[in-house]
Amino acid sequence: MPGQLDRILEADNLSSLHLGVIPWSVPLPVVPPHGFTVFGDEAVVVETYTAVMTLTEPGAVASYRDAYARLEEAAITGEPMRELLLQIRRDLAEFAG
Repeated sequence: MPGQLDRILEADNLSSLHLGVIPWSVPLPVVPPHGFTVFGDEAVVVETYTAVMTLTEPGAVASYRDAYARLEEAAITGEPMRELLLQIRRDLAEFAG
């Protein structure tokens, strides 16, 4: 996991990427039961345990866009996010001994 955290911290330096992390202490405004990727207003790719679906119906896309926006609002970005990830990395190192 420390290596994964390092990679996330490196990725945060990419200008083409907007990265956010929702801290454990922040209540989730919505709990998605599965992963999803929003492609503008056009489509959402939903990844379940057994299938990958592409949704294009405007109401479905709007629901996922709303869920994403709510999660994004709960996330921290920039230096506060980096500080949190570095603290998690230190905690993991201490735990590992």
